[in-house]
Amino acid sequence: WLKDKKKMLQLKNNSVKYYVNKEQCRCKILPNGTLQIDQVVKEDSGNYMVTVYQEDGKLKAEEAIMFIVQGERNHFRCACPFSSFSDPVPQPVLSAQCVNKTASVMCEVKQ
Repeated sequence: WLKDKKKMLQLKNNSVKYYVNKEQCRCKILPNGTLQIDQVVKEDSGNYMVTVYQEDGKLKAEEAIMFIVQGERNHFRCACPFSSFSDPVPQPVLSAQCVNKTASVMCEVKQ
């Protein structure tokens, strides 16, 4: 996985290698190759690219995605003219899944 053309981490032979500070990255690779970023912040926005190779080293797939985070952590507010609805909401939990070149993102707020 690369972010803005800089190597972040890679999964090879079921072993993960980090090219960035693991704690600052807040990221990991799931067994299926999915990149997971915990506690997403605005600075996580950028151009991400994943490259997948076959076992023999030949290129299998390469995909790029522009990831944009809007708003700031713990500062989400409802865009509503009624004052009773403009209170901050609890921290949302974001999850994403990428299947067949389609990314699905889900945002849940538990109260």
